[in-house]
Amino acid sequence: MNSKINYTAVGLAAIAMWVLGAVWYNVFSAQWMAYAGITEDMRKNLNGMDNAIMYGGSIVAFFITFYVQSHIHRAFMVQDVKGALQAAVWSWLGFAVTVMYVNNSYQGKSVLLTLIDSGYWLIGMAIGGVILVKMQKKETAAA
Repeated sequence: MNSKINYTAVGLAAIAMWVLGAVWYNVFSAQWMAYAGITEDMRKNLNGMDNAIMYGGSIVAFFITFYVQSHIHRAFMVQDVKGALQAAVWSWLGFAVTVMYVNNSYQGKSVLLTLIDSGYWLIGMAIGGVILVKMQKKETAAA
């Protein structure tokens, strides 16, 4: 197995996660806002946060997510889609949904908010993992 990180694959996985987020939160925007306790005025203002910082920070976070997921693939010798999906589900279960659940619980948020947010992360991590393994296979075959 190739031991190098494919940064192009990591970047594409991050972009895919960002695009999925745009679609996901467009579909679930009303429910998400209600469960998160965000009003329309708050959404417009984003609590004063600059859009470039928010969206740019998201891309950086997604890049880090898939960089780490690439290391998980290497450590566990993930070489196919089935393995990528298993790695995504176990990573999601161990790190994403559990953290969201605990944070949302202590903030008094609905479990439905956790379901919306963690569902996005599960699908995003699965898509990103498949991108990583497919591009790694392509790179290995070309070498």
